[in-house]
Amino acid sequence: MAANDTVQGQLNGILNSNSKLMKTAATQGKQQANQRGLLNSSMGIGASQNAMINSALPIAQQDAGYQQELGKLSATSASNAWGVMANNITDIVAQGMEGIANINANPDISQADKTKMIDQITSMRDTDIEFQKGLYQNMSGFLRNSGLFPNL
Repeated sequence: MAANDTVQGQLNGILNSNSKLMKTAATQGKQQANQRGLLNSSMGIGASQNAMINSALPIAQQDAGYQQELGKLSATSASNAWGVMANNITDIVAQGMEGIANINANPDISQADKTKMIDQITSMRDTDIEFQKGLYQNMSGFLRNSGLFPNL
């Protein structure tokens, strides 16, 4: 799981930034500490840090949830792509084998014609497999570059 997939990772990223949100939260924390007469104390520093964390936490939780959902979607998409590709290749090979078996079982076809017909079926099968290979190689970079997509 990547750091961006966790609330902790998101929170660290938000709190480490020099954003207007964090400056505002720190100012609010200091103002609250100052109202209590604790501005330069450890309690004042804690109040300022608390304000920053309380401001950042909802954002971090939402961002981490989004990253986790995106990861699930990526894994589901990759699984679906693997399954569709495997089914397509299996169907293509099975159809070719059935055609060859039918040709070989037919006593009315000469051996020379059987050879030509089988070569034609094999060529069509190979062309169809290459088409499937090209189709999956040319899918969007999102899945292909994810490390999850079939590397053909």
